[in-house]
Amino acid sequence: MAEEIKNILVVGAGVMGSAISQVFAANGYKTVMADLKEAFLETALKRIETNIDGMEEENLADGSYRKAVHENLITILNSQIPEKADRFDLVVEVIFENKDAKHELYKVLSDNCRPDCIFASNTSGMDVFSVTEDILRNPERLIITHWFNPPHLMKIIEVVKGPKTSDETVDKVRKFLEACGKKPAVLGKFMPGFIVNRMATVICRELYYMVEQGWVSPQDAENALKYTDGLRWSFEGPLELWDFVGLEIPITVAAGVMPTLCNRTDSIPYGDKLIAEGKTGVRAGEGMLGKYPADVDAYVKKRNRRIVAMYKMMNQFEEEDAKENAGVPAE
Repeated sequence: MAEEIKNILVVGAGVMGSAISQVFAANGYKTVMADLKEAFLETALKRIETNIDGMEEENLADGSYRKAVHENLITILNSQIPEKADRFDLVVEVIFENKDAKHELYKVLSDNCRPDCIFASNTSGMDVFSVTEDILRNPERLIITHWFNPPHLMKIIEVVKGPKTSDETVDKVRKFLEACGKKPAVLGKFMPGFIVNRMATVICRELYYMVEQGWVSPQDAENALKYTDGLRWSFEGPLELWDFVGLEIPITVAAGVMPTLCNRTDSIPYGDKLIAEGKTGVRAGEGMLGKYPADVDAYVKKRNRRIVAMYKMMNQFEEEDAKENAGVPAE
């Protein structure tokens, strides 16, 4: 276990909060999951069991994993937080993206938790540092830990430092997440979109622009990226890829491409058009790439299986790299 973090409160038992609680409990941390209603907590516990079922099917978990979750995870109502708050070393906030709701919750946490307790928000974009600046007694212990869905499978977690977040807090959270088997990526200041969504926005803005201009079909645009960089990025990221090619080539190419790129800063018009037409994606049954199956649960299950398959391959690559760096001959 990461030093000094032993008892954890996760506030919010939705899809993200339940899986995050599962990860902590499975790794041996005493975890309390809280939400507004008992019904929400009951649904969350059922969701965790389904998550574990899927992991066992993929040989990612066995009976000991489920046992650890059962032994280390309990639930409470949000109304019980004040009376139990002083036991927690870390509070992970996973509630809906509403400023007033977050402000109210952090006021309760700040008033009742120990001064050394770390507060970590799973917000995907809200500046919680500004939202809470008038109420936190110890702003140096507030940080963002942005998990990706599904949290029990995805390894990367964006760790975002606020203007008053201490280096000690960043270091402690990083080590804790690594102890949970995750790969934290630290952003030194709050920026909208953090790391991943900033990059994704740039890529999708250009793809939507090219489709809007009639230069390429949605499927051809999808395939062009999926079967080139999408394939390579599983074992070498974009920075390593440019290093492999030799910087003089991509930098020269970029100089010619950049003046022609979409530079809109207000919206993505083609995306707005699809939203207006109700074609918002998988759960709507239709999106940028056309029709999707009606059985969303089956689609999600298939997606999760493929995430697992990719991670297994990436783990193999990392093991090969570790052996190479240690001077072990390749098999």
